[in-house]
Amino acid sequence: MKITVLVSGGGTNLQAIIDAIASGEIRDVSIAAVISNNYGVYALERAEKAGIEGRVVSPKDYASQGRV
Repeated sequence: MKITVLVSGGGTNLQAIIDAIASGEIRDVSIAAVISNNYGVYALERAEKAGIEGRVVSPKDYASQGRV
């Protein structure tokens, strides 16, 4: 199963998932991508170090910022 992990900061939960997959504690799962709502967060660096694609989808990038 491929999963995407949503992050907004340091990525400690992301790292726990990466480590659990690497150790075999979590089996038959891979992280396909990491998505953050904030630029420059350490979680994106963790993803890059693990060879996982990281993207930012920030509300600040959209004129309406989610308002209708």
